[in-house]
Amino acid sequence: MGVLQRFERRLEGVIEGAFARVFRGSVEPVEVAKALQREAADRKTISARRTLVPNTYIVELGKSDHARLAPYEKPLGAELAAMIREHAADEGWSFVGPVQVTFDEQSDLGAGMFRVRSEVLEGTVEPLPVIAQAGRPRLTISDNGTAPRELALSGNSVVIGRASDADVRLSDTGVSRRHAEVRHEGDDHVLVDLGSTNGTLVNGRPIERVRLASGDRIELGATVLVFERDRR
Repeated sequence: MGVLQRFERRLEGVIEGAFARVFRGSVEPVEVAKALQREAADRKTISARRTLVPNTYIVELGKSDHARLAPYEKPLGAELAAMIREHAADEGWSFVGPVQVTFDEQSDLGAGMFRVRSEVLEGTVEPLPVIAQAGRPRLTISDNGTAPRELALSGNSVVIGRASDADVRLSDTGVSRRHAEVRHEGDDHVLVDLGSTNGTLVNGRPIERVRLASGDRIELGATVLVFERDRR
């Protein structure tokens, strides 16, 4: 499945069909996504070490389209930014700062019209999946056929799901927006299902709450996560 197809699939679950009603007859999110991909490609800078593309994108809309979009600006911006990061990863492009997509009203644009501009703003780049340090609990995540990645479990809890504010964000459509949570309780890590639609399996068995042991296999939709903790 390509980047745009994954974007459309994720978008379907963001506000449960609201986008289809909001954008009917006006600017379509997938067309914005294509324009953002073109903007990144047109503005890329190639050096001996890497290919850099802009990390800040502004989508300019007419008054009526901007008014329709305003209630959904944050989740749509987050999904578009995620799409750009995925596209850049596929192309081998890099950023000098976190990727952001915002929207701006322009009086010279009519209904159904938009344009995209971009900037390069230095900052702390959104980290790639963290490789866990020895001795620390971690999750190894395999989703959508991508190479497994490791995420160190730090803090008191980690929420896993499709929501833009999830700590571990998955694009799997079989995963709920806030599907499950790993909680640090004393010396243990406990996995809790957050009332997900399709349920959570640990070692092939459905669970609501379970204490995790090293090597436990967690299944959320088509995504597999393995909890690991090195011996002290």
